[in-house]
Amino acid sequence: MERYVPLLGMAVIIFSAQALGRRAQRVRLHGEAVRLRGAMAISLQALRRLYENNLRVLAGGRPPLVSGRNQITVLRILLPRLLSLDQPEIGAVIEAVIATEAAETALAVAGTRIGGVAFGVPKDAADARELESVLSQACAALETAEGLMDPACKMPGQPAARVVAGVDPHAPEDEHHQGRNWQSNPAAAPISAADHR
Repeated sequence: MERYVPLLGMAVIIFSAQALGRRAQRVRLHGEAVRLRGAMAISLQALRRLYENNLRVLAGGRPPLVSGRNQITVLRILLPRLLSLDQPEIGAVIEAVIATEAAETALAVAGTRIGGVAFGVPKDAADARELESVLSQACAALETAEGLMDPACKMPGQPAARVVAGVDPHAPEDEHHQGRNWQSNPAAAPISAADHR
C-alpha cells in the first residue's frame, strides 16, 4: 500500500494543477469578455447617437446628415473577438452591424454627398421617409446590442435611443416608447417609400 502513496500524491498534484489552470483560463476569458463589452458599448453608443442626430436633421434640424462609416470601422475591429461573448450578445451585435450597413446604404442612395462623410437631406419626401425608417431600425438594433453589452454605459440622464423620427427628444418617456417600439406595433411603423406608392 505504501508504494502507491507517491503515485496518489502525484495524481493529486496533477489534478490540482489542471483545476488551477482551468480556473485561470476562466478568469482570463471573463476579463476579456468584460473588456470587450465595455469597448463594444462605447462604440455602439457613439454610432447610435450619430444616427439619432441624423433623425433630428430629417425631422427639421440643421443639415448635413453624417455617415457612420468611421464608427463602423472601429466597431469592425472588435468583431473578431465576439466569440468571448454570450450567444445573445453575439446575435445582437451582428444584427446591429447589419442594420448599420443598411442605414449607410440608404443614406448614400437617398442623400447627396457634400463632403467626405456628409450628405444633404433628401429632397424627395418618399426618400426622406424611407431613410427615416431605416435609421430608426438601426437605432433600435444598436440600442438592443448596447443594452446587452453594458446597461450602465449610458450617461446619467441620457437613456438610450431617445430620438426617433418625428418625435420630440424632450417628450415624456411613454411617447418615446410608442415611437421607438414600432416593430412590435406595425401601425406605428414609419411610412416607407413602398407604402407611399
